[in-house]
Amino acid sequence: MLKRILFFYIDGFKNLSDLGRKLWVIIIIKLVVIFVVFRAFLFPTLDSKIPKEKQKELYIKQLTKITATKQKKEE
Repeated sequence: MLKRILFFYIDGFKNLSDLGRKLWVIIIIKLVVIFVVFRAFLFPTLDSKIPKEKQKELYIKQLTKITATKQKKEE
């Protein structure tokens, strides 16, 4: 079943016109650029800003803060 679905899509992409192929290439390039830009500039990692020993402390503080607020809401 999965093999038939895969071949269906492969056959469909093989039979695309030149315009269709160009449009798919443009779409794929745009998606890659968008994800690379988002990853690089909008989601900086903690590793680059906080030393290792502080990371663990910050992580534990955030976890306990989240669980504490959930417990308060439940009461």
